[in-house]
Amino acid sequence: MAKPDMSRNKDLAGKTVSKGGYNISYNENGYATSAIKTGSKTGKAAAPSADTVGGGSDRGSYGGSVYDQEHFSNDELRSAAEVRAAAAAGKTTWADAHDYVERIRSNYGYSGDSDGSRYIPLEMGGGGRGNGGGGFSYEAAPTYTSRYQNQIDDLTRQILNREAFSYDPEKDPTYQQYKESYTRSGERAMQDTLGQVSARTGGLASSYAGSAAQQTYDNYMGALADKIPELKQLAYSMYQDDGNTQRANLEMLMALEQGDYAKYADLLAQYNTDRSFDYGVHRDNISDERYNNEWNYSVGRDQIADKRYEDETAYNRETYKDETEYNRALAKAQTLAAGGDFSGYKALGYTDQEIAGLKSAYNKAQASARSGGSKRGGSSASEDVYAGMYKAGIRSEGDAYAWLLSAGYNTTQAGKLAGYYADWMKNQGGKGSGSGGKTSLDWDQDEGIFTWNGRSYSSVEQLLNEISQAGLTDSELATLKRKFKLFGFDLS
Repeated sequence: MAKPDMSRNKDLAGKTVSKGGYNISYNENGYATSAIKTGSKTGKAAAPSADTVGGGSDRGSYGGSVYDQEHFSNDELRSAAEVRAAAAAGKTTWADAHDYVERIRSNYGYSGDSDGSRYIPLEMGGGGRGNGGGGFSYEAAPTYTSRYQNQIDDLTRQILNREAFSYDPEKDPTYQQYKESYTRSGERAMQDTLGQVSARTGGLASSYAGSAAQQTYDNYMGALADKIPELKQLAYSMYQDDGNTQRANLEMLMALEQGDYAKYADLLAQYNTDRSFDYGVHRDNISDERYNNEWNYSVGRDQIADKRYEDETAYNRETYKDETEYNRALAKAQTLAAGGDFSGYKALGYTDQEIAGLKSAYNKAQASARSGGSKRGGSSASEDVYAGMYKAGIRSEGDAYAWLLSAGYNTTQAGKLAGYYADWMKNQGGKGSGSGGKTSLDWDQDEGIFTWNGRSYSSVEQLLNEISQAGLTDSELATLKRKFKLFGFDLS
């Protein structure tokens, strides 16, 4: 978090407001006097936002809940609106956008819940370091309170409000001392002059003696007046020295303040570094836990699939101890199914519902063959579905699967019938059945499994990677693309 904004703001004079994650208090002149970090980990609830107290732009245009509008700064509202817009545009996920705004709310001691509309106070304090066993918590960040701000404010006011220089000798103590001294000396000199002149005239007073005595006194008073410019300059120098002293004291206080804040900034930077590191460890623990859960789930699914396969195989082996006998029964069931009789599958372990589904698919194929015989190679209404596909030029399991899908079968039915058709071509079709090979493609939609070239793949990306390295001809690739398109994957 950036350091608090301690600049002067007359609009916030005498108030305590929330700004940038801090509760900042201002004195009556608008000078910031203290900054205390807020948030769920400090136990300090946020004051009203500085933007709402001191005025600001049209905050409502940024959106957010009424609680966000009350507490967030303009910049925080704007960034929250931007991340929501990014989520709406698909540039980030809504979950990440929600987490981002929740982190801002946590600085003000509350959560907006899952949709961001509520005000849920967060637990205060808690201390400790982040861990992977729940929400991330951390001890309170260091706070900053100025030791010198009041003195700085007082001295600044004295300097700014200092009266302009003026000089009145009657108010100058030094001048008064000179005045008393010169007056006494002038009076003594006047008496001495009067006595001396009178002595010359036999002790008789005369106007000359009085005039001479007065002139002596006036000379002293004139000398006193001559001292005024000197005393004024001295007073101005003292005025200047006092102002320079005040400014020097202010600079010293500000240097002390900056030193204190630099120490706080270092502590806060180290706190943020440690917190970021611990949060990274916390996120790594969550990622590891999520990976382990996903891995365990995947292993569990594999175990279920293996168990299902083992159970099915065990059932079949229990019914048919000899593999040759089982294959013979399967071939018989497929032969009967080609003529519309699906009773042979009962002995193979198929349920009545599955057999009914096969019968329904067979009837649909027959109806499709009757209505579209000319397009499928001229198959007549009496021809069974396998013969119809064979006459239509279907020579591989993948082509059979695509043909059956286009005829109205679902993916499960088409997959099974296409496999039976491949066996039928091998056992019954005889001539010209074709190899299928690298263009044989199957997809089990329910299980999400692709079968190609005798191997199974759980994702289209994995399959495409194998196909790209198989050295297929352009014709083979074009055939596979058509089959992918029938399955709903357009690779053009």
